Amino acid sequence: MSRFIGQWRASNAINALTGSLRTARTEAIARARPVVVCRVASSSSTTCLSTAGTNGFASGWIVFVNNDRDTSFDYSATNGDELLLRQDAPPGIANITLKNAGRFVFLPNGLLNATANGIDIDAAGFNSASTTPWLRKALCITKPGRIRSVASSTSCDSSEG
Repeated sequence: MSRFIGQWRASNAINALTGSLRTARTEAIARARPVVVCRVASSSSTTCLSTAGTNGFASGWIVFVNNDRDTSFDYSATNGDELLLRQDAPPGIANITLKNAGRFVFLPNGLLNATANGIDIDAAGFNSASTTPWLRKALCITKPGRIRSVASSTSCDSSEG
């Protein structure tokens, strides 16, 4: 039963992150403003963290419109940034690791402002891809914003992380 629950939790985290990334891209195009997805330290924080940290995006993330268009892409309600979505830490997820650490910034044309990225999502109990592969799911995201689900971010080609 725990294998099923681990797979279910990893799938839920994949769906939540995919939904957040798609929302960010759609809103960037619709509003003609940059939209940022960044990890936060806790469910009450709005401070974007640039470093990977111990568990990456597993601590939660926010999606916001960068209305002040600052180049640091940090959330600031006082400067007019608009919080669109907050995702608390997904339950039962040990780690959400980006191959290229940082944040996702979608430009008004829908493109990522950085290179493509691979994202590994590990449910609690994940040891390695050879011993507990069912507890890992992954996403590949291209610069144009195309997202696909894979077993591991090592499956992403060079154009998508």
